Amino acid sequence: NYCRQHQRLRADKLPPAIRAGYIAQSASHPPLNPLFWDLGCWFLPGRLDPNSKVSSINQLYAGAAIANLLIVERLKVWAEESGGMFLLERNGDGSGERFVKWSDAKDNPALRSQVQWTRMKRHGRAIEKLLRSYHHEPDRLLDISRNCVIFDNMVDLTNCIGKIATDESVRIERLKNRLSPSYNSDETAGYRDMCINLRVVNKQAETLGAEIHMCEVQLVLRKFAELKTNEGHRRYVIARNRRGV
Repeated sequence: NYCRQHQRLRADKLPPAIRAGYIAQSASHPPLNPLFWDLGCWFLPGRLDPNSKVSSINQLYAGAAIANLLIVERLKVWAEESGGMFLLERNGDGSGERFVKWSDAKDNPALRSQVQWTRMKRHGRAIEKLLRSYHHEPDRLLDISRNCVIFDNMVDLTNCIGKIATDESVRIERLKNRLSPSYNSDETAGYRDMCINLRVVNKQAETLGAEIHMCEVQLVLRKFAELKTNEGHRRYVIARNRRGV
């Protein structure tokens, strides 16, 4: 329950002593738009308010639209350094390679144009999750921006986890290790991956106001990724609907 979408912490809501220190430190170089400074609405960049959760799905999609662009750029870096692959758009007859290593595609315009980046979660599915599973609480939607990196083996996948964990541009908030032998894969119909919830916290994200938005990154072994066909997804949706989640 601790992993939610939160609002920024407001400095003007802090205890008087801490607020005075913030004003003294920031008066000469306000870290926000002058209008907000004049109005007294002082938000702390990168600092989340644990007592203020996002209550608007529109706000989530606005944040996700920016955060998703930023996280894709980090995905490219991690994939290149760890042998990660991305999904390719296939020919009309279903032929051709399904995956490509980013190290092979990044300098190849033809391959790069065929990379199929994951789209943001559909509005209908987001609302469905709110009604079925999340008790009308938008702050629990952590996967509006969701992406996937695919690996041939556990060595490369583990290497990528290390790259993400040591990347100062992001902050990991939660990690679901569905590759662990102790994980009950019956909950996901036998499917396994490493699911990471994180935020992009670099200066660019702060400037664009996207540093508070939680994204999802799935690290998947190729054998499992190959099972993600259109028919497989259709069966998954049927099973999900029967479970009411």
